[in-house]
Formats: sequence, structure tokens, C-alpha cells
Amino acid sequence: MVDNSLASPVLCRPLELGADVVVHSTTKYLSGHSDVLGGAAVFADEELRRRVWPRTVELGACADPFAAWLTLRGIPTLPLRMRAHCANAAALAELLAARAGVTAVHYPWRADHPSYGTARKVLDGGGGLLSFELAGGREAGRSFIERVRLAKLALSLGGVETLVAHPASTSHRELDADALAAAGIAPGLVRMSVGVEDAGDLWADVEQALGQDGFVPSPPTFRLLLG
Repeated sequence: MVDNSLASPVLCRPLELGADVVVHSTTKYLSGHSDVLGGAAVFADEELRRRVWPRTVELGACADPFAAWLTLRGIPTLPLRMRAHCANAAALAELLAARAGVTAVHYPWRADHPSYGTARKVLDGGGGLLSFELAGGREAGRSFIERVRLAKLALSLGGVETLVAHPASTSHRELDADALAAAGIAPGLVRMSVGVEDAGDLWADVEQALGQDGFVPSPPTFRLLLG
């Protein structure tokens, strides 16, 4: 069983690689507009699907009509959106890697990624999700996500808009430095789900949020008060 939510069928087709079942969060790239809660399971074997289907009916694991319609609305533009997601993410990854104050960039389409070889074999693109580490640690990461203007602060992914998150101050804020290290999360790690906006606009937003020479300034006081 393979969760293919981050790649979508455009970038990876696990059934062709020998998987028995593929699951997708339709909330992510399939619907693509951050307005659906849903999921889908695709079976290589019809008999297995028939065995599972009664359980899904009994448990109520089916989309409501409107969620189903929104997902079907999004699917026709999936190939177009995935090309834009991949192109923007790859461009940002290269620019971030050359930026002062950024100590690491994690993107599977970069040759320095530990899974680069596998990614090139099974994926048709690098995807729209990347992360990078800031030298200033936890405070720099938090300041960055509070300074972005075009990108939005949110923990989801796969929509047309760019989302950023700083795990050390949001999803994993209860962890101290040792626990973060044990989980493989750097204090200054920022996760970015890259959208389909203009690449130049995205980089301009990232640059202003990083500040000069990689130093991430404290966010304006009024933003802290609103937060």
C-alpha cells in the first residue's frame, strides 16, 4: 500500500511499480484548491476492492456530493498545476541553496538529496514540497513565517497557493532541542508547499522575509500583536 498524495498520479503511478493499493488525500493536489476533505483508494486487484468495499459502506467512508464535485472539478487541471508546482519548487530550491543564511535545502530533484536516485527513477518531477534550514535556528524560522506576505502560514499542502510552516514553533512546538534532533527536525527548518504563483513573485517574497545577507529580522510589531 502506497500513499501517493504528495506526488499525485501525474508524478508517480505506484500500481505500475507493483503496488497493490494506492491511497490519495484528495484534499491535496487532486482537488488542488484547499477546499476539500476527502480521500481515495485505488486497487490493482478487483477482487480485493470488492472485499474492502462493504467495509467502506458500513463505516461511511465516502465523500459527500459537494466534496466529490469539487474533487472532480480539480482533476482536469491537475497536470497543468503539477507542472507549475514542480517548476516553481525547483527554481526556489536552487535559489535558496545559493542564499546566505540558508544552511540546507531538502528537495528530491536536487542531486544532494539522499533519495535523489530513487526519486529520478519513480517520479516524473520533484513535486511541490520542499524544506530549508536557516542558520538562525528556531527564532529565525519563526520570524521568517511571520514576515512572508504572498505565502500563507498553514500546515496543509497541495493547493494552488504557497503555504509555509515552521515545525519548531507550530506543529512540533512542544519539543525541546533534543527532541527535535531525535525527530530529525532542525530548529530553523521551514517547510514550504510551493503553489502556482509567479516564480518571481514567490522569490521576492522569500527574499524580503529572509532579509539582507540571510539575516531574518524580527517581524513588525503590529504582526506580532495580531498573532
